[in-house]
Amino acid sequence: MLEPIFFKPIYKQVVWGGNNIKSFLSRNIEGENIGESWEISAHSNGISQILNEAFNNENLYELFEDKSKRREIFGNKCVEMDRFPILVKFIDAKENLSIQVHPNDEYARKYENDSGKNEVWYIMDCKQDAKIVYGFKENIKQGNLKESIKDIENNVKYVNVKKGDFISIQAGTIHAICGGMILCEIQQSSDVTYRVYDWNRIGLDGKPRQLHTKKALEVIKLDNKTEVYNYSKFDNTINIYNSKNFNIDLINVENNIIENSDIETFTAYILLEGKGKVKTNNFEKDIQVGDVFLIPAELGEYTINGNMKLMKVYI
Repeated sequence: MLEPIFFKPIYKQVVWGGNNIKSFLSRNIEGENIGESWEISAHSNGISQILNEAFNNENLYELFEDKSKRREIFGNKCVEMDRFPILVKFIDAKENLSIQVHPNDEYARKYENDSGKNEVWYIMDCKQDAKIVYGFKENIKQGNLKESIKDIENNVKYVNVKKGDFISIQAGTIHAICGGMILCEIQQSSDVTYRVYDWNRIGLDGKPRQLHTKKALEVIKLDNKTEVYNYSKFDNTINIYNSKNFNIDLINVENNIIENSDIETFTAYILLEGKGKVKTNNFEKDIQVGDVFLIPAELGEYTINGNMKLMKVYI
């Protein structure tokens, strides 16, 4: 019998990380500077272990590679894919992340043996004057890009953001999460980042962090427009993002919703606010802020009870 699938988070210690994943998401984590929590991942740099006893200690990579189960778990759209398509994570930026850029699929497959990285952010909480870096100022042109990144702090755009903001970051866009926020990131299954500038700081190993200026210059695009939308308030269910990589809805649950799985695609849910339960005929589990789970494509009917805000991700 199929059931909603839960995973063991993978925690990443980084120089810019803080303690909000512990406190805001009520996680029992050892160590400091926890900047990322990978919640659903089949990427080689962090593979999610399945917590459900019914899956006999399998991990997500093994489950996706099992062709006999792929259609019923992941749906028709995933049958011919060469890798699990998405990665879901939480990011706690106590300090600024590096100013960076990600390549597209063509470049990443050719040079990194990885996927490109289009990503989106949903800001779960942040300080009052929170900002992100998003693109270059309008006077920066492709022809003077190499010169411009020598003074990149003053040549990028800083955008004010707040709780409930949703931001799309397309491959090729120069960007950075600035300090003072916790967010949920949905991205292609990739771990390719080209750092352009890292605020002249030292890494956890006591050495300057590596920059990737040459590759960054090859993939940066200047024509991406800033896309920031606020969804702190909305009614019922709204679709907020569609792409060839993944789609996203936001759902307000008041008391309960009854849903049916989709044979075309798995569905991932991220609980952004509130608490409740997810139930099927043979399964029931309490859920709270920060819980992430996957609905198999052939699960059938399931119910989500409680009062909460959910992000729904599907292919």
